[in-house]
Amino acid sequence: MRSFLSALAVAVALASPAAAQHQNSIFRDYAEMRDVLDRFMFSRRIADVMRAFGASDEMTEQELQGLENRVRAIFPYDFRHVDVLRSEDMGNGWKRELYAYWAGTAYIFATVIFHERDGECVAIAFRFNTDIEELLSKF
Repeated sequence: MRSFLSALAVAVALASPAAAQHQNSIFRDYAEMRDVLDRFMFSRRIADVMRAFGASDEMTEQELQGLENRVRAIFPYDFRHVDVLRSEDMGNGWKRELYAYWAGTAYIFATVIFHERDGECVAIAFRFNTDIEELLSKF
């Protein structure tokens, strides 16, 4: 199981950062961005969250569905809770946040870099991982 989680972490790490640099996602405001993020993460709709946050550009629909299927195999139940573990204000409307989603003792983590400007919230980069250390090391 540990090796499967490591393989998932590598697949996500390789898929998300490069793709997220190509397409940014625009939301009305921070509340809408969080609503979309939380709704998809709670229900383990990984393909949808990747599309919504512009992190799917370099993945085929088959790869997105495979990634979602792997996450659903690891986490057979929807997540019930979320906390912001870390929030970094980088100035001029730029912010980075790290979120933990969980149910029971099953955890998954996500991070978003976003820019609040001109009455909208632009998601610049999105990543998720089962290994918190992988995302914490980016802060």
